[in-house]
Amino acid sequence: MNFDDIDFTEYDTKYEEHIRLANEYADKLAKDVAKEPNNTITRNKLAVSLMEANRYEEAFQHFNEAAKRNPNVQSLFNLAYFYSTEGKPVMSKVIEQEEGNKKEDQPLEKKVIEEKYSWEIADDEAFELLEKVIKLNPQHYFPYNLMAEMYMKKEEYETAITFLQQAVSLTPSLENLHNLGMCYYKKGMTSTAVDYFGKAHALRSERNLTLWPMLCYGVCLAQLGRRKEAKETAKEMLILSEKEEQEFQSDIAEIYYFIDDYKEFVNEYSKLDWVFYSVEYLPPYFYSLWKLGQPEKIERLADEVIVNKEKQIEEVLNDPEECDDFDKVEYEAEIREEIAFVRKTVQDVYAGIRPIVKFEPYLETGCYFYGCFRHNNPNPNY
Repeated sequence: MNFDDIDFTEYDTKYEEHIRLANEYADKLAKDVAKEPNNTITRNKLAVSLMEANRYEEAFQHFNEAAKRNPNVQSLFNLAYFYSTEGKPVMSKVIEQEEGNKKEDQPLEKKVIEEKYSWEIADDEAFELLEKVIKLNPQHYFPYNLMAEMYMKKEEYETAITFLQQAVSLTPSLENLHNLGMCYYKKGMTSTAVDYFGKAHALRSERNLTLWPMLCYGVCLAQLGRRKEAKETAKEMLILSEKEEQEFQSDIAEIYYFIDDYKEFVNEYSKLDWVFYSVEYLPPYFYSLWKLGQPEKIERLADEVIVNKEKQIEEVLNDPEECDDFDKVEYEAEIREEIAFVRKTVQDVYAGIRPIVKFEPYLETGCYFYGCFRHNNPNPNY
């Protein structure tokens, strides 16, 4: 078998086969690394294959060792990326005390019976390594993408934009274009954000099938008053989300709400199963029904939701199998607040108060491991 020709891309459909092949490949690479311990390209392949086999502690050890032996862009970045996505392993020991014929003034002997790993957040370690990588002036966009994402998580959008622009100058990707759009949107620069969201969606492919850039594009069009384009985008997105079975119905409907197209908004929201949706989704729906002159539907749905909430309270309070640490009093208070929220929403809508829908774009990311088999990532050695 030629291990370099293994197709690791069918992870979801052939999980067991994938794990078996990954383990076989890792065993082969481990022998190669034993012969050439300073070959960090091979060691990196080994670490990646170990991750594919769900052997994360061993993968970390080899990423760490590669960074120590040859601290270049590849080795330092992969370790940084591991820290940012997986954290750091911390080993703890399970200790057993051996009992025997001991004198009372002598301590019992202790024996380590098991060693376990727990995982801790390691963003600081990731950031420190990323700074070293950036100083090496990498000519690939992964490090700049990741550094920008770390700043975005801290809501430091201006700094994130600097890194994203550098990433785009090297290779425009769905992730860095979308995240540029998100940064500008967060800064209130919707007219700039819309262009980046549109460019990001244009790069949608098998590598990343997310519909978030398209959604953000449609929302920005709506907020900019570009009604026709916004409606066309919403219509296209509804077809795509249904075809690909992605749950975006309520999000797409908000595009219609932003352009005051209450008929289309209600058309989509009426398909939702309100047993599973939070009551926070109700205000724009009730308002749209009111604008369309359908108060009876408001009353009917409000009553249904309240009845279901009351039933939830009764079932939980009378359930003897609820665990002891479950706070039934707190639970009832939370549900009562939701019921009060529904009633207050109805009152506000009848008073003509238009609910504000705040749109929050999500950060887009991808697999940035150099040499990842599953995503066909490059494996540069510099």
